[in-house]
Amino acid sequence: MAERSTVTPTERWLRVAMGMVIAAAAAYLLFRLRFVLLTVALAAMLAYALLPFVELAARIRMGGRPVPRVLAVLAVFAVVAAALAGTFHVAARPLAAESSRFAQNARTYRDHVSAFLSTTRASVRRGLPAPAQARLDQAIDQAGTLIVNSAGRMMQAAARWLTHVIELVLIPILAFYFLVDLPSLSRELLGFLPGSWRPVARGAGQRADRIVAGYVRGQLLLMLISGVVVWIGLAILGAPFPLLLGAVAGLTRAIPIVGPVIGAIPIVGVTLLQSPGIAVPVLVFFVILQLVETKFILPQVIGHELRLHAATILLALLVGNALFGFMGMFLAPPAAAFIKSLREVDTGPPAERAALDPEAAPASVAVGRR
Repeated sequence: MAERSTVTPTERWLRVAMGMVIAAAAAYLLFRLRFVLLTVALAAMLAYALLPFVELAARIRMGGRPVPRVLAVLAVFAVVAAALAGTFHVAARPLAAESSRFAQNARTYRDHVSAFLSTTRASVRRGLPAPAQARLDQAIDQAGTLIVNSAGRMMQAAARWLTHVIELVLIPILAFYFLVDLPSLSRELLGFLPGSWRPVARGAGQRADRIVAGYVRGQLLLMLISGVVVWIGLAILGAPFPLLLGAVAGLTRAIPIVGPVIGAIPIVGVTLLQSPGIAVPVLVFFVILQLVETKFILPQVIGHELRLHAATILLALLVGNALFGFMGMFLAPPAAAFIKSLREVDTGPPAERAALDPEAAPASVAVGRR
């Protein structure tokens, strides 16, 4: 009978320490390469968004032969570029006009907010003792500083992206190569792995493909729906700057769960400052929109590919924001869902393990698939 190997407490702690060192080194490497990783991730997102159109174009036959894939990709890129140019041509002038009027009113909005805060502070201070009044003043000052610093960090993050012109140019180029040479690229990447790892890596890649594809296309569609619906709804209600605020709602919708709330707060606030009489209808409109989206649109568009609890998604959003900013918040949920799916290689039921490792599927599962 073979002797069971024993691990001493010292060896166990050494392994834990080594694991922590490796994890810290990996986190530092990811942080240093964050712009490179974001560039690749955004290129993959663009490729996922355009892939259905490329597949459709590749089915077209010319002279009895299917269109070469490279021509199908070029045609899709040309159509998308023309559509974006047309949209920009139509929306640029009214959007610029609304942005100009908003900038002209920004000073008035700031004065209104300052007057409201001063009045609120004075009314609250009357019933408080002197020590509490000092703490209230300190808390209000800290809140104002926090808001200003947050806005400054967002502007700095946007400015940093503008300085990475090469990465921005590489996004569509990488997406083009992903769409044209995806099968050969997959085989080349698998070639770097040991032979015993390839089936599991291939299955994990298929799972990641389903998760990311469903998430990206669903989020882009939700952003479009949210922007258009908010624009039309605000225009009907008579709210100020409907096109500009609709664009804000569409962009903030990129963040799952909290995105609609982040977009609704400034929209309702601007409406309250500009047209107080319709602020309540606008708030009711956003509540109804959120309920309809959550109950009916979201399950149909994105489905249940993520299979994550809301608290897990929020935690992933915080980590993504800390590492990569706004784009990290967009990419964090599918990344968390994929990491969770990797656990199923060893711990999931036979059907799940077979999905990740087809060559290692049990006989019963293999028969069930036939």
